[in-house]
Amino acid sequence: MKTDKKECATPGDIFVLLIGHGSKLPYNREMADMHARLLRDKGYRVYMAFNEITDPNIEDTMMLMIKDGAEEIVALPLFIASGKHTEKEIPFKLGIPEGYGTGKSTRYGREVTIHYNEPFGDDPDVTQVLFQRLKETGCSDDAGVLLVAHGSSMRHNSDLANETSDRLRAAGIRNVFVGFNEYNEPTIEDSYAKIIDAGCDEIVVLPMFLASGTHVSEQIPEKLGIQRDRNFGIVKKGDRNIAIYYAETLGLNRGMNDILVKKIQRSGV
Repeated sequence: MKTDKKECATPGDIFVLLIGHGSKLPYNREMADMHARLLRDKGYRVYMAFNEITDPNIEDTMMLMIKDGAEEIVALPLFIASGKHTEKEIPFKLGIPEGYGTGKSTRYGREVTIHYNEPFGDDPDVTQVLFQRLKETGCSDDAGVLLVAHGSSMRHNSDLANETSDRLRAAGIRNVFVGFNEYNEPTIEDSYAKIIDAGCDEIVVLPMFLASGTHVSEQIPEKLGIQRDRNFGIVKKGDRNIAIYYAETLGLNRGMNDILVKKIQRSGV
């Protein structure tokens, strides 16, 4: 009797392509390296590529994967939100139609099936990672929560931040506010002031960024009034001492790697 290849596939049979944004700073690559290492520890055959700036690029990695015998590839963009990079640029470089889903690519000399997944933020499990991070701070239920997003001229980033805040409220977190570093409103400063005016003496700041960089390590701490490269600070407002808990970027949370595993499993390879 013929055996279905998909039923007996092991992680070592699955070609996984992690696609990072790329950056002149080391943080994006360090985040991608961490997830590649964790997936390899789980047995997956993992390759890495970057959309811009950082090597290796997508084209070179695709050539290598096909040379190594890949017939099906699970492509995972390491991005927090959808946008031009994930919806248009990366599919073009993979040789598949725009958007997400399964497509056939013949761009690299041999037909290969590519299961192209959506970014992290489109997965509701991200909210559970944030929820767990909140619980780990030990803050009271009355603490204020500030979701900090990059902001964008496209709607995806702001939609994601607002949807995530709604999910946290549905999970029982009462005082959730959203602030954008640039492009969108409300700004970080405006939402920060509202949390303080609401009487919260503990504030947990959750950056909805996958990797650190100038925004996370310098600009946002300055807007919060805390020292750079610190995950905790005390800010004085009048006669009040307000405790600020500044969480790590989402991409460095190992729970995000579990989301990648689920994406691989749902790809049907």
